[in-house]
Amino acid sequence: MIKYISLLIVFVLISCNTEKKQIKEEATKESSDKQMLTSKPDVLSNWDELDNIDSPAFYKDETGAYVITTAKSTDQLVVYNAVSGNVVKRVGTSGTDLGQFDRPNGIWVYGNLCFVVERDNKRLQILELPDFKPLLTFGEDKLDSPYGLTVFRKNGTFNIYITDNYEFEKDVIPADSLLDKRVLHYTFEYKAGMIDDLKFVKYIGETTGDGVLRVVESINADPVNDNLLIAEELEGEGKTCIKVYDLAGNYKNTIGLGLFKSQAEGLALIRCNTDGYWISTDQSKESNIFHFFDRKTFKLVSSFESIDLKNTDGIWLTQESFDVNSKGAFIAVNDDGGIGVWNLEALLLKMDIKCDNSTPDKKDENTTSAIKLINKLLLSLYVF
Repeated sequence: MIKYISLLIVFVLISCNTEKKQIKEEATKESSDKQMLTSKPDVLSNWDELDNIDSPAFYKDETGAYVITTAKSTDQLVVYNAVSGNVVKRVGTSGTDLGQFDRPNGIWVYGNLCFVVERDNKRLQILELPDFKPLLTFGEDKLDSPYGLTVFRKNGTFNIYITDNYEFEKDVIPADSLLDKRVLHYTFEYKAGMIDDLKFVKYIGETTGDGVLRVVESINADPVNDNLLIAEELEGEGKTCIKVYDLAGNYKNTIGLGLFKSQAEGLALIRCNTDGYWISTDQSKESNIFHFFDRKTFKLVSSFESIDLKNTDGIWLTQESFDVNSKGAFIAVNDDGGIGVWNLEALLLKMDIKCDNSTPDKKDENTTSAIKLINKLLLSLYVF
């Protein structure tokens, strides 16, 4: 009897494993057969091969809505009308003086301040909008090959994180033990049109383990959740990904390893109250894909392949209303020579992504901190 029972158990186990394998194979097949969503930009600018456009940033004032971009080859900022896609202005010339640029790459707009990373001038330049009045440059003493940046304001203080893709030998990634300075953190105060109390805080970068940053450019911060996302741009599937640090510079985890096929690029954040979505590009001339991840869990939510727009470096996300874009817009660079603009509300609807941004988190995080403090006090009173 025991012999027959043993045989029966073995048979049941084999059947269960076979069934599980079939289910897994069917799920994998269904996933691979699922057609990728596609979407074309609502606005696509003219394409100019001379500029070598890298990164965009959105700016709006009483005169209109604009996309300010960096042009690496012409050493300028190219300003597009965000509604029509037409070029409306060019700013700057080649050089090292204030208001001049040498291979501008990363760009960020916060309020009326425009931050521009210049790779070959080894610095960051701050200009005041809308007149693009140059205020100052900094970082020349510490930066070697800067690329990207992210800016936010907390407790009244501006925080800037800059990626530095330094090399000691041309086109050779330094040894892991030498990669402890891949990101630089600065702070400053801005009052009455003046930059004050500019400070270098620290270098960031792991030298061992999964957190090592080997090829860096795109970076973006989420101070509400204490996250700093950095694109690891090693080319090729299984190499390129996104690495998550906290704002103090400690490695936390890795996103998208094996998902990105070409090169992980630009990073943008959709804020939906305290929830939301991260967007990153899988940069390709053949199949340019944008991935959406949950803001907190980093789980992949959806993806779409762009039509008529390819080879995207920088991206930008605005939730400011302008023209027909009542919920904002998603902006992406097109093949080094122009930009594309998507109506954000329509794009999210097509992707079946919900976003309640009736009270999105503020640029200055004081309000969020106060709410957290009140919640703790209420909890302690309840426990008491």
